[in-house]
Amino acid sequence: SGELLSPVLVPRQIGSPGYQAAQDLIVTTLSQLGYAISWDNFTTSTPIGDVKMANIIATKNPSAAKRLILSAHYESKIVPGGEFIGATDSAVPVAMMLDIAKGLATLIDQQSSTDISLQMVFFDGEEAFEQWTLADSIYGSRHLAEFWERSPDSATVAALSDVKEHRPELERVDLMVLMDLIGASNNMFTALQVPTAELFTQLSELENRLLGAGYISRNYMNTKIPPGAGGVDDDHRPFVQRNIPVLHLISTPFPQVWHSLADNADALNATVIADMSLIMRSFVASYLQLNIDEGDSGKAESESTQADSPTSAPTIDIAALSDTVFIGRLLVALLVVASTYMLVTMFWNRRA
Repeated sequence: SGELLSPVLVPRQIGSPGYQAAQDLIVTTLSQLGYAISWDNFTTSTPIGDVKMANIIATKNPSAAKRLILSAHYESKIVPGGEFIGATDSAVPVAMMLDIAKGLATLIDQQSSTDISLQMVFFDGEEAFEQWTLADSIYGSRHLAEFWERSPDSATVAALSDVKEHRPELERVDLMVLMDLIGASNNMFTALQVPTAELFTQLSELENRLLGAGYISRNYMNTKIPPGAGGVDDDHRPFVQRNIPVLHLISTPFPQVWHSLADNADALNATVIADMSLIMRSFVASYLQLNIDEGDSGKAESESTQADSPTSAPTIDIAALSDTVFIGRLLVALLVVASTYMLVTMFWNRRA
């Protein structure tokens, strides 16, 4: 349920009505929040012929020097024998991204720094048309990474109209977070990329603070498995190949309903979705160093520091999250002032 999740819990095969509805939801929601929308439209050869695809990029404050990217694919797989929805793959990640944008909207609008901004990328064509190969997969991310390697995004050009020569968009990427297969009851995540292993550890510590304060139900980040011990091919590949740091949050093991017609609303666990949404809101608020303001109760400002090098992980404000006052202000800001747009009723019923 929820105004952001329900509309994408439909078949979203490329060119279908559900696919177009997902595009409309993404563009409408983020445009209303002041994000600059750009399209990466292209036609590519596939095993079923030439197919038109479209990546959607939404950038807040595109004149900023650096980007924190949240990303997921929005189309769903063609599965023989019925209409595949792909609730975990990736309706929930798409809805989470929109939820983060709406939930943090006021705080992001009040952000004084022009050093880093939030950018959301919705990839098309992640799924294979026949069998997953290097060629028959991740069409959208391969196209965008190649384009951004040599060119700026159109929203960046429009925002910096007085600049004569623009650097490629990839040079602005501080970190990419790729989310996939989220929402099933068995969700667990490991540090799949060695270069961002320390950032994964910090995310786990942030999660532990939220768990200790009673705001989430369990741990999801598994730090016992060595970083890079397993790998999953996904939309991050062409960006990693170009030395972009990626935090890859894909459930391992995969949900039991993976690539089956059972990957629908019945496969989703409301508690998991609420937990993951709160974890990721907290992560983004910390990474962007947003000011958490509780109104009459005062203000707590993030003391995290951003790394100068895009290959080194920044320090998110774990110390601040150990403080119960800051935790209270953070949750007020994220859950009360902004409200939760996917599962707020379920969350508060569980907390009660």
